[in-house]
Order: sequence, then structure tokens, then C-alpha cells
Amino acid sequence: MAGVPTGIRTYLDNAAKASGRSEKEMLAKLSKSGLKAHGELRSHAMEALGLGHGHANALAAYYLKPEWQSGPAAVKKAATKKKAPAKKK
Repeated sequence: MAGVPTGIRTYLDNAAKASGRSEKEMLAKLSKSGLKAHGELRSHAMEALGLGHGHANALAAYYLKPEWQSGPAAVKKAATKKKAPAKKK
């Protein structure tokens, strides 16, 4: 499953608490910056959102991996999806 790793999820949740902004707001801030490189995004998150290195690093990694941003509905659907029965020989 292409969901966000647990450690990154924890950092993102704590970053939202630390910055007082939602995940969506933080991602929008990075998007509006026009930056593409991980290090530039991390530095921007530190300056613009007041995040520490770890939280900003996780946010930059998350931003650069759209497949991690599948949302709860997609994760739930993937988790409950039944596997096809194995073919008999």
C-alpha cells in the first residue's frame, strides 16, 4: 500500500500542532513557494511555518511524494479491498 509511513505521519501531525496550521495549509504554503528541491522546501517550511528541522524535513518529504497524500478514504478502501482468489492449477 502506498500510504504515508507511520513516522512521517507522526511528524506531520506534530508539525500541524506546532505551527497551528492544518496539513492542507502547510502543503499550500509549500506549493505557493514554487520551490522544487527538498532542501529548499525544508528551509522554506522552517522559515515560513516556524517548524524545526525534523518537522520541516518530514513535511518536505511528504510534499514531494504525492502518492503518500492519498487521503483517508483511499487508504481505507485499499485496506478493505479483497484479494482475488488464487487460480487452481
